[in-house]
Amino acid sequence: MGAMITMGADDAIIQLLHELADAKTWPERFRLALEGGIDVTGDIEEADRQIEALEKRAKETIKKLGCVSPQTRAISQSMADMLITWFTFKDNLRA
Repeated sequence: MGAMITMGADDAIIQLLHELADAKTWPERFRLALEGGIDVTGDIEEADRQIEALEKRAKETIKKLGCVSPQTRAISQSMADMLITWFTFKDNLRA
């Protein structure tokens, strides 16, 4: 029974990592849409809320895993990459 719980937790971590990686691609999609003259203001605002939710989930997962878990590093790095990409994009919008 313990293996089933671990497998579920592993699946949740894999899903989170996929979501973080996907969110990292959003700025490029939005940039291309903006260059094409498409108004994506509402989509960017929604993505901002989703980014915040992903960051919160990642931090909660890291807290549950603890600092010695090998998955903690992967989640931390993916979260940081996502946030750097997102905030760079948003800063460029203001420039």
